Amino acid sequence: MGVTMVTNTKIGEDISFEAIRRDFDAVCVGIGAWVSTGVRCKGEDAEGVIGGIDFLRKVVRNEDIDLGKNVAIVGGGNTAMDACRTAVRLGADKVYNIYRRTKDEMPADMIEIEEAEEEGVIFLNLTNPLEIISDENGHCRQMVLQVMELGEPDASGRRAPVPVEGKTETIDVDTVILAIGQRVNAEGMNGVELTRKGGLVYDKDTYMTALPGVFAGGDCGNDKISIAVESIGDAKKSYLIVDAYLRGEEIKYEPNYYVTKKDVTPATFEDRERMCRPTMEQLNAEERKDNFTEVVFGYDEEQAVEEAHRCLECGCKDYFECKLISYANMYDVDPDRLAGDINEVEFHDEHPFILRDPNKCILCGLCVRACDEVMGVGALGLVKRGFDTVVMPALEQPLSETGCISCGQCVSVCPTGALQENLTLEKSVPLDTEATDTTCAYCSVGCSMHLETYGDMLVKAVPDREGAVNKGLLCGRGKFGFDCSVMDGKLLEPMARKDGELTEVDYHEAFMLTAKKAESLAAKYGRNAVAVAVSDRYTNEEAYVIKKFADSIGAKTLCFNNRENGLEKVLGVNASPNTINEVLSADVILCAGFIAKENQVIRLKLKQAAKNGAKVILVNPEGYAQDHMSFVYKTVETDNSLGFFKGVAKALLDMGKGAGAEGFDAFKASIEGVSVTEEAKEIAELYANAKKAMIVFQQNVVTTEAAVLLGDIAVVSGHIGKARDGILMLKAKNNSQGLVDLGITAGAEAMEGVKALLVFGEDPAPELLKELVFLMVCDTHMTEAAKLADVVIPGTGFASTYGTFTNTERRLQVVEQAIEEDVVFSNWEVAAELAHVYEVEMPFDDVEDISDEMNDKLPVYRYAEMGEIYGGVLACENAKLAAVEDAAFVAPLRSTDHLMNMIDERLPHAN
Repeated sequence: MGVTMVTNTKIGEDISFEAIRRDFDAVCVGIGAWVSTGVRCKGEDAEGVIGGIDFLRKVVRNEDIDLGKNVAIVGGGNTAMDACRTAVRLGADKVYNIYRRTKDEMPADMIEIEEAEEEGVIFLNLTNPLEIISDENGHCRQMVLQVMELGEPDASGRRAPVPVEGKTETIDVDTVILAIGQRVNAEGMNGVELTRKGGLVYDKDTYMTALPGVFAGGDCGNDKISIAVESIGDAKKSYLIVDAYLRGEEIKYEPNYYVTKKDVTPATFEDRERMCRPTMEQLNAEERKDNFTEVVFGYDEEQAVEEAHRCLECGCKDYFECKLISYANMYDVDPDRLAGDINEVEFHDEHPFILRDPNKCILCGLCVRACDEVMGVGALGLVKRGFDTVVMPALEQPLSETGCISCGQCVSVCPTGALQENLTLEKSVPLDTEATDTTCAYCSVGCSMHLETYGDMLVKAVPDREGAVNKGLLCGRGKFGFDCSVMDGKLLEPMARKDGELTEVDYHEAFMLTAKKAESLAAKYGRNAVAVAVSDRYTNEEAYVIKKFADSIGAKTLCFNNRENGLEKVLGVNASPNTINEVLSADVILCAGFIAKENQVIRLKLKQAAKNGAKVILVNPEGYAQDHMSFVYKTVETDNSLGFFKGVAKALLDMGKGAGAEGFDAFKASIEGVSVTEEAKEIAELYANAKKAMIVFQQNVVTTEAAVLLGDIAVVSGHIGKARDGILMLKAKNNSQGLVDLGITAGAEAMEGVKALLVFGEDPAPELLKELVFLMVCDTHMTEAAKLADVVIPGTGFASTYGTFTNTERRLQVVEQAIEEDVVFSNWEVAAELAHVYEVEMPFDDVEDISDEMNDKLPVYRYAEMGEIYGGVLACENAKLAAVEDAAFVAPLRSTDHLMNMIDERLPHAN
């Protein structure tokens, strides 16, 4: 920090105080109070009489000390107890403690008193030194003690000791230690005003003495000798004042305003279990009294955690974010000025992710407006009127039983602690966190957010108000599922199946077993018998290394979360042709097979589009009604077949659309006999006549055949290949598009003939694994697939890696590491280690090396810009119509990302 320590220099002898003031713009005096005070009794100047601080200093410095047999210590504080117990250890036969009040009134810690008594210290309470008698050599030999009794209470409430007239005691002493107080030695501090007791005088608000530029604090000033932490507090209070002085300002210390509870009684904690402090193991009196060994052993980890759990409350967890407390300090709030009745609200709520405390609410209404106007949910409202007004969940139900979608937007906008995240930390406390900008690892929208951490502990996720896609929005997955990868049950050690049971092994054995087993099965059944599955929650960089490993051993690569993209058959591209924000400027938006909970932010984009004037049409099969979509212009409920959309396509053809498209004749023939309902005709006309029209669908919700038909409809109508005029296809996961760009396009269909499967981050259905001879799973938890595996290797989550995701609109998004997980190898390093067993060396030391190679070998990454959409709106110049057989309309594909499934199960409402 640049501080220069000048030691062995005494003020007034080696250097003058005036010289210091001349050479420095500000001088801070913190010399403490280290001189022992006397008791003002006759004979206290005899040899063998020493101050308590002086005695302890000599012991620490290993100076010679001849205590003799009998030692008397005067005083009742911790310094006196230290002196008593030290004298015992130095071999004194008798150690007396002299104190003028009773033992119960001694200011020393009771544990110090009790342990001193165990060690043999003789307590002579209600006595006070009257005289110290010296021998012929001037050395103390006896002490006369005045017997005391307690009189009436003094100003502090303690009963004042008064002498018992004519009653004394005499004890033999060889050493007397006076530990009744300390004073300041201000020698050399010329010009500084001193108190009556010799301390430095300074202004309690500015810490400045009468000398300009000379500041003081701690025990040395204003006769406020106390404990060390108060001196530390003075330093913390005064440093800003000194800094301001150096900048030419003179300011006063203004304490921060804190809200304190004044109504806490034993009844406040009736719901808490009364827990005693865990007993700390220590040496007994006989073991400790002849040595200076540490007396207590401390707590082990389990005891320390148990002790920490006894804490009832550490203050409002929103302290570091609370705007109310910030403004209160900024504007020097004086709450007593407005003191009066307080509206205490009784409430009960058990939402798993949101904590409510209406008694901290300032009725700003932001949560109510955000829930209603932004999210379109209306789960919160203002109840009652006037002084009794309070924010409550709809119909005053528990929040989790309302229409709440657990997006946490109310928490994000709340300026106080009235709405907070119900953190998954074992013990939630106020934490001054660090924020890391990253991208959500759930759906394919790619919401930007700030991950708040404290060390390697994930605390909360906050939506990025400047996020290119989400603009301050998050769904429940992103808001509350950020820490799923490190939750209870996280895998920390590799395992291998032995005698039918998974048993912990070291990494070398796990890697060798995996590689050798896969190699032997490839030799027996052929290279196509080995496959590597890659999760679409992985970063591009992780997936690239895993695919490179798979290619090096001749294995197939697949992702169980992949569904064949029907648009590719029509448009020739395996990607969404259009981008997310284009829907905001469309005239008509046709949502086909849309499940809002899968992409809540897209629901909000549609809501915003409707507000901008777009006619949003929702077409879902029976059983797929959606909540919170009252903004929809028209809702159509069909059976779960392609009949309705074939009717729309037929209506478009009847309007004379699409005649010049490639494949028109075959397509027309395929729907020749389709009957067109009035509703289908209405939708076709709305869509066809719109200046700008978009189709929105979710790839893993609608069938491949449905996607083909939707592509056909766009091509026939001419609404394709232009800005705000085309199709927004929502892929399943945060990096589903990234896997496609890397060439990982196969899905479960690629499992035919596979005997050895290496799974990275996926949890496929067990029936897909029945024909396997060998299975390795690398994941964060013991998934259903991992339970069937022969080898299980710990994996990591997105919060502990660097890299990129490619969202559904082909936007390259940054992923920043926020924590270190307690796992030896990251996901890509597991693949690199397996390659090493095959004698294939991966030339990567870190993610940056991987990125460099990707840029060199893959044009899609070479030309992509971070945060930008690669390719813009796709022209789809090779579009051609494709005939579609009868098929189901929707068939949602179960997600193979167990982390997403985990948060979906935890969220109270998923619709």
